Amino acid sequence: MLDKTTSRRFDVNTPPATMKKSLLAISLLLSVALQAADEKKAVTYEGQITGVVCVSCKAHITGSLTQKLPGVISVDVKAGDNADQQKLIIVANNDAVTKESATKALGTFAKNYQILSLARKP
Repeated sequence: MLDKTTSRRFDVNTPPATMKKSLLAISLLLSVALQAADEKKAVTYEGQITGVVCVSCKAHITGSLTQKLPGVISVDVKAGDNADQQKLIIVANNDAVTKESATKALGTFAKNYQILSLARKP
């Protein structure tokens, strides 16, 4: 049995200071790289949609497009230039979103809402 007065304190769970600094540097580099990769991949699409008359309509569109289109980060429907058309804004991690794919993603809701246009924002 070791005598507590003569034993050295050594915690195997605490890495040396240099190891801590290295791990911190690596984690910072990874977080910056991941953030930069996310920023490069985000693509914004804008278009026109009809048939959106209430908050439930907006929720149907947002839910359908977010769940069924791959890589969609966010969907927003805003008031358009006239009362019959609203602005559709989709932010996605890919450049494969088209008017046709968005209409297909609406599924049964496509009979109520018509996507008139959808284009990648420069």
